[in-house]
Amino acid sequence: EKTAVVLLKKRRAYRDNQALQSALRETLALIGYMDPVKGHGIRVLSIDGGGTRGVVPLQVLKLLEAETGKKIHQLFDYICGVSTGAVLAFMLGLAHFSLEDCADMYRRFGSEVFRQNPLVGTVKMGWNHSYYDTEIWERILQEKLGHKVLIKTARDELSPKVSAVSAVVNWGTSPKAFVFRNYNHKPGCLSRYAGGSSCQMWQAVRASSAAPGYFQEFLLQSDIHQDGGIILNNPCSLAVHESRLLWPNQPFQCVLSLGTGRYDNVKRTPGTSTSLRAKISSLICSATDTEGVHTLLDDLLAPDVYFRFNPMLSALVSLDESRPRALEQLQRDTQVYLERNRPKLARLCLVLGAERSAVKKTQDWWIYLKT
Repeated sequence: EKTAVVLLKKRRAYRDNQALQSALRETLALIGYMDPVKGHGIRVLSIDGGGTRGVVPLQVLKLLEAETGKKIHQLFDYICGVSTGAVLAFMLGLAHFSLEDCADMYRRFGSEVFRQNPLVGTVKMGWNHSYYDTEIWERILQEKLGHKVLIKTARDELSPKVSAVSAVVNWGTSPKAFVFRNYNHKPGCLSRYAGGSSCQMWQAVRASSAAPGYFQEFLLQSDIHQDGGIILNNPCSLAVHESRLLWPNQPFQCVLSLGTGRYDNVKRTPGTSTSLRAKISSLICSATDTEGVHTLLDDLLAPDVYFRFNPMLSALVSLDESRPRALEQLQRDTQVYLERNRPKLARLCLVLGAERSAVKKTQDWWIYLKT
């Protein structure tokens, strides 16, 4: 009986100690303190927008986990996503869902969110500029991600720094990027991007995925948010900028950028001018282009640091694709692409797996004690 009482007291003391450590981590996060990176440099994961095409980066992430034997939140110090990329970033980085749970989420996209009677959808478009039922999407996000405030996720020492990007459309004449963060920058350390850490997890993803015409805009604290993909469909440069501010004295160990697939119809169409539909389509493609950022980072970062995977697709796949056959073809295209890029994937796993040396860890603690 005495042994049981002693064990109970030890458990309570352990819980109290854990609670104290968690509260301390949150307090430090509020003032901008960052844990040292776990590898020999900063490891960044960036995921593009693309609706249900999010199954493409999901295939790459499955391979990474299988090859390294580690979960995604263990492999990276910083994870950033836009739209469907924000869904994956938060589910994997903060909620620690499995990749199969994420795959199930995309199946729910098709069966619950992206199923709509065309007549009803057209009426809804005229009424609230949303073809699909936004309330269903919000309900799924609240169920999966919950109402935890972003900065409170800093209590979990296993969670990396994570962000989601939206576009605020009521600040001046053009949309402005807004970064939902689970961290704060140090005083005097200013990001080029506006943002905050005080909203709830589901709200951040809802704002980042508010694709015009698909879902309603998202009003949050007098700001109107739309899908971040309309200005930063490839958020990798933003992720590099933010992580550089967090760990200014660390080199980049790995920057991994994942696309959601691309399709380029090289056939030349006859005619002397383009239709209005073609003009609008061209403008949208230009605004959501992801390869420009890739070209820039490919020039700036070393080839053993920067990796980009973005499969060429055999057919054009829309953001709201829900047909099982089309999604299966999307997965097949991705698998073919990954097989062709096996050496590159092997090199990526090797770079990601490099751990921080004992000497570096000692230096980290010495710097921490001095500050």
